Amino acid sequence: MSKIIYNNQLYGKNEFSISLDNRAFLYGDGLFESVKVFNGRVFNLDAHMNRMFKGAKLLNLELKMSKEDMQNQINLLLKENSISDAGYLKIMVFRNEGGKYLPINNQSSYLIIAEKEMHQQFELNKKGIELGLFSAQLKPMSKLSNFKTISALQSILCANESREKGKDDCLMLNSESNIIESANSNVFYVKEGVIYTPKLSEGCVDGAMRNLIINLKQLTFQIQETKVELKQLLNADEVFLTNSIQGVRWVGRIENSVFDQKMVAEKLVNQINELI
Repeated sequence: MSKIIYNNQLYGKNEFSISLDNRAFLYGDGLFESVKVFNGRVFNLDAHMNRMFKGAKLLNLELKMSKEDMQNQINLLLKENSISDAGYLKIMVFRNEGGKYLPINNQSSYLIIAEKEMHQQFELNKKGIELGLFSAQLKPMSKLSNFKTISALQSILCANESREKGKDDCLMLNSESNIIESANSNVFYVKEGVIYTPKLSEGCVDGAMRNLIINLKQLTFQIQETKVELKQLLNADEVFLTNSIQGVRWVGRIENSVFDQKMVAEKLVNQINELI
């Protein structure tokens, strides 16, 4: 039976349950991180921990553990689940039960779930993914939008519309109708040798893979964080999405616009895999 860790204690996954008063369940009062494991080691963990601790500060969550404590708990869980190769982690922190919209206090709990996976490195998709546009709900341009909160209804509605439209994903817009991200990924585009991506003040998630790419030392391309209008994206030479679990995915079509190039996406996948 696979194990999970809840507040420094190991539990069997099928034996664990939460209270009906849990604030993650009642109010979506917390944060989460999805993290990749390669060769039994967590990939890009610092970026995930930095985002989680910054998000906790924004939400006034009092975290019980340090980043080092979290690393030790993760290593224990990987060992208990015999994940010595590839895997996946979900880390959740949430305010302890009590109160309604106004909590009794800001103390928190955390949960770590680990699963085995097959892929030993990131692989670029062979066929370009097809994207639609999700404009039914515009995402706010706020600091909260930069973090992965447990209340992920915006992304759920976007993903659901993708399925209804027969697309692989959809692009989300902010309150000024600029492109910011997809249901589960940051978006980049290439024009005349320069890589562009929405800046954080536009309301996109402060993605761990996004940060890794922006700070790649061997990157030979200039990167600019900017506002991204739909017409700019549709006139791009190349478009790709990034997230911590799937790595880089090149986009073959957005609505009726077709993108044949994937050169930058291929180079990025190779450079990221060198870090594993």
